[in-house]
Amino acid sequence: MYVYDDLRRDCCRLCRKGAVCGTIGRSLFGAHIVCFHLGPKDGAQMIVQGGMHAREWVTSLLVVRQAETLLREKLPIGIFFIPMTNPDGAELAQRGCERFPNAAELLRMNGSRDFRLWKANGRGVDINCNFDARWGRGKGNVPYPAPASCVGARPESEPETAALASFTRRLRPVITVSYHALGREIYYEFGQRGAALGRDRALAEAAGKFLGYRVVSGDLGSAGGYKDWCVSRLGITALTVEIIGEDKRHPLREEDLAGEEKNIMLPLLLAELVRGADGG
Repeated sequence: MYVYDDLRRDCCRLCRKGAVCGTIGRSLFGAHIVCFHLGPKDGAQMIVQGGMHAREWVTSLLVVRQAETLLREKLPIGIFFIPMTNPDGAELAQRGCERFPNAAELLRMNGSRDFRLWKANGRGVDINCNFDARWGRGKGNVPYPAPASCVGARPESEPETAALASFTRRLRPVITVSYHALGREIYYEFGQRGAALGRDRALAEAAGKFLGYRVVSGDLGSAGGYKDWCVSRLGITALTVEIIGEDKRHPLREEDLAGEEKNIMLPLLLAELVRGADGG
């Protein structure tokens, strides 16, 4: 189990070790969306985020481990780590709905007290379908609150989506990395062409080679995702990294991170590559 209380504990611990800790906003039910910053404050920056889908809470644990390990490294660019973009969802998937003020509605949506497969936020909106990138046109999208795939009332209708989008717009990072699970695949494409497509494919292939993951071309009907939005609206490289092989099944456990150790150093590899491409 890894929930918001665990992240708060780790935030205090990493701050004592030298990370700069903060928040990019709050969730629907008031939890801070915690971030850690490592490396140079000025110049190029990167965002690494996890925990967007509730049932994929192991990605939050992975991002915290990345930040803790990379505290010991000299980073060529600054990196913001956002381990738990959907803290309400993480709580819901692991502890159930009893603590939520809308528990009855959540039970109706889920059809069961077992929320371990829940992906959405505390209102039944899938954050990774709620960005302004072909919003509402994704394969499998639904317009009504649900455990997964609900697009919301409008792009950035959810406080978690709005917080991440606002932070990204202000920061203008050179690259973002979003952690999801399952599949050991990397996605990078969302309609970019020419030099941008070549740049993004090269970085995705470098990451794939480093991790031993398959690099997937095309958007495969994706829409409304953070990666999609970063590519189409900001024109920056954005990778979605799906950890853990398909021999595993949801609900995942902490033990399922075994074999994913190379991901700990992926942000450093990408930071070096984008810094080199920038002529630094």
